[in-house]
Amino acid sequence: METIKVFCKRFEQEDSVVFADLFVEDAVYLDSLYGVCEGREAIRVFHERCHKEAKAYSFQPVKILSDDENASFEWRFAFISLLPGSMGKKVTLKGASFLTLKAGKIASYREYADSIAMLLRSNTPDDKIIKFYHRKYPTS
Repeated sequence: METIKVFCKRFEQEDSVVFADLFVEDAVYLDSLYGVCEGREAIRVFHERCHKEAKAYSFQPVKILSDDENASFEWRFAFISLLPGSMGKKVTLKGASFLTLKAGKIASYREYADSIAMLLRSNTPDDKIIKFYHRKYPTS
């Protein structure tokens, strides 16, 4: 349970090295918007990108279930966009995440959320939403 609270707090902070240190070297991170990151360095780069595209993150766990090897939690997420077209807009999202733990570090992280609704609320242009949809849900 402590791992999840630390994960959420570190995500909110801009220090991508400290965030990435939560993960084993060969960790896999599945983000509902950005897709898969493989390895600690890719997770660090992903986190850094997040903080270039938004600010004032709030990542709040709502309900947590965990043991020594697995954890899951429901969450509420919010940020203020720094992207053109949605600059300054507060965006909110609810979702759930599943983690596999190894020796106190995160070996895998998978999150599930309605990313398309988030893109719509953040004024993302339709062509980008369509491109995201086809990347996330390929037809073949």
